[in-house]
Amino acid sequence: MGQIFTVNLPDIGEGVVEGEVIEWLKQPGDTLAQDEPVVIVMTDKATVELPAPHPGKLAKQYFAVGEIAIRDKPLYDIEVTESVPQEQPKEAVVNKPEIPQEISRPKQKEISLRTEGKRALAAPPARRLAKDLEIDINKVSGSGPEGRVTIEDISRSQPAAVQTSPIPRLDGDQEKPLLGIRNLMAQKMSEAHASIPHFSYFEELDATRLVQLRHSFKEEAAKEGISVTYMPFIIKALSLCLTKYPVVNSYFDKEKNLVVVHSQQNIGIATTTKQGLIVPVLKNVEKLSLHEIIVAYDQLKQRALTGKLHPSDMKDSTITVSNFGVLGGGGQWATPIINYPEVAILGIARIHKQPVVKNGVVVVRDMLNLSWSFDHRVVDGDLAAAFSHHLTTLLQNPAPLL
Repeated sequence: MGQIFTVNLPDIGEGVVEGEVIEWLKQPGDTLAQDEPVVIVMTDKATVELPAPHPGKLAKQYFAVGEIAIRDKPLYDIEVTESVPQEQPKEAVVNKPEIPQEISRPKQKEISLRTEGKRALAAPPARRLAKDLEIDINKVSGSGPEGRVTIEDISRSQPAAVQTSPIPRLDGDQEKPLLGIRNLMAQKMSEAHASIPHFSYFEELDATRLVQLRHSFKEEAAKEGISVTYMPFIIKALSLCLTKYPVVNSYFDKEKNLVVVHSQQNIGIATTTKQGLIVPVLKNVEKLSLHEIIVAYDQLKQRALTGKLHPSDMKDSTITVSNFGVLGGGGQWATPIINYPEVAILGIARIHKQPVVKNGVVVVRDMLNLSWSFDHRVVDGDLAAAFSHHLTTLLQNPAPLL
């Protein structure tokens, strides 16, 4: 038997101290080449593939799919054929129970009382929600793996106004745990809905000239291998609106009771992938021309769809756009949940032909529906209407975008 080299969860950056094991790409006994991906780990910042630092054979997995790995603690063992220096943390690793080679999905733990004075194990979204609700997370009993406090645990810790009925279990029901991106999305949506007083605003616009403008860009862009969608034009128009109404590009600091207005315009674009819904971010849009936005957006979209996003692509958004129109169907309106801690999100339907009255005559035009959600602590009805109307004006007469 060769030497055993223990691989710890590395420092992924941005203050990340833990990550959820999403998928083992290799199983115990599999041969590993140096730099070959072994495991996929998701943090609250990004999803990353971790490669083998040395060639050899996968000897042991310390965590099952769905469990939480800790930075600088053992993640897996490699049986190497040649001597390599061992990089171990000071703590002994023998206390970690051995996981059998056939790893079963972790079962839900029973809720137990937390030891007084012990710091709770919880993901950043759960900690932020507890802070916003003024709940001491260290006094909340965790039902997650290893006593981890979840969004649901925090919600249950609040005084219940009404006694709820138990959830029915029926014959043939199947449990499907939320893992990875879908689990993170569920936590963030719960956090946003619980923390932000939402209100919605809807607007319809004539996108006929926008359709014509996009068509004029398509042929030249195709020569560069770029498929031009409507999103870059909407992003540019949104940037001009944020320049005129900068308070919409902000977040509300509940602890200090003030609004922090961002100077950078970092627009998140909700994107559906095989792993779930993610929000890659187009940075510093206020500095980009329309052509630069078209190129940058296409590159960001390709990285998202091929699973090659950088950790920096997934952070620091200041406002989000969700294009539910690309999903098909006849959906016309939506009430999107704000991407916490932002104060606004824009939902975009598909462009569709519709008869409208122009100058007393019924004509067929390309129409587009916009669905907004705003944080009512920062954006009131007057500002929402003015902001949306300005965006509508720019998209109906898109010359200023050029």
